[in-house]
Amino acid sequence: MDEELPPGPRPARRRPPAPRVQNAPARERPRERGRERSPTRRREGEPSAVRPVHVLLLVVLVLGLIGFTTRVLAGGGEEQPATAAEATTAAEMQPQGDAGPATTQREREDQDEQPANTTVSITKKPPPAYASGAKAPANQPGIGAAAYAVLDVDRNEIVLASNDTDTRPIASLTKMMTGLLIAEAGDFSHPVVVSEVAAGVEPQKDGLIIGNRYPRGILLYSAMLGSNNDAAAALGEDLGGSYGSYYAMMNKRAKELGLTRTNYASSSGLNDAENWSTARDQAIMLARAMENPTFAKVVGTREHAVRWPDDAKRRVYDNHNDMLATYPGTFGGKTGFTTAAGGCLAVIVKRGGRTMVGVVLGTNDIWGDTPRLMDAAFARP
Repeated sequence: MDEELPPGPRPARRRPPAPRVQNAPARERPRERGRERSPTRRREGEPSAVRPVHVLLLVVLVLGLIGFTTRVLAGGGEEQPATAAEATTAAEMQPQGDAGPATTQREREDQDEQPANTTVSITKKPPPAYASGAKAPANQPGIGAAAYAVLDVDRNEIVLASNDTDTRPIASLTKMMTGLLIAEAGDFSHPVVVSEVAAGVEPQKDGLIIGNRYPRGILLYSAMLGSNNDAAAALGEDLGGSYGSYYAMMNKRAKELGLTRTNYASSSGLNDAENWSTARDQAIMLARAMENPTFAKVVGTREHAVRWPDDAKRRVYDNHNDMLATYPGTFGGKTGFTTAAGGCLAVIVKRGGRTMVGVVLGTNDIWGDTPRLMDAAFARP
């Protein structure tokens, strides 16, 4: 069962402080009653005058009547163009370019626009070497994960590792491969028709309806931020034509990326018995996938809002990766949890000019183990 949020306290999210508002100028002291003459009253003996505002209102009324009469005579039952404000509001909720679902203005202030469809060639690199002392017991940070690995992306070497080549179920870290394949496929407005099998995937699900169509871009955010298994299943089945064909696509791409001890048999990560990998392979997976700008944008987004196709209501996806908000320098990653896999987390962090990918598998404390692991990795020369 993929409960997705592992047991244990989640770290408090650190939100940016509210902008400081400068002190407003002191308000003028109210004038005493009776000191100022009312503008509508005139002194005795003054000639009366028509106020300019009255003239303006009269002109507006006359012009309005003329315009109304003209529209009626012309058969003006047609819908009038939207006002500038209405047009702006409508435009904000439309998909941005070819990149799929829209974000609201508030969210676009915090996020760049999603990149348009592009063909990205992921750099082919030799297998990462192990840094001196990477597996030495004296260098281990003493965390409770069953397996872990930290990859220095720029040096292409593993700087810390324990049981990093042992195969284990990886839960929803599997969705990193699904996210990459969808990002590489592009065409984010492509309608994905939901099958009965995809709609029935449990337990973490978005409530997709059998036979309904959903834009590929919306399902990508659903799978990667909300970790919804029905969204991942629908994406995989649609892209591959069948589940078996899609798993073959996943395993082919894994070999191309240099994952040597990985077998994909699920688009979401629910098949613990046949869907497995290693901490080392998943570190390589995230490092290579982040070279795709669409993938990097999605997994680095804390919050994303869409107009849900079934009811046109606003739906917001919150990224399960709390380290985006709580661990400085984190700019992507993926969480996972099943009973068999335990807590799993892959993150990518930039600090002091160095970029590291950390992966923990089989832990009861991903929010404690992972920061300690990354601190130890960055402390190494």
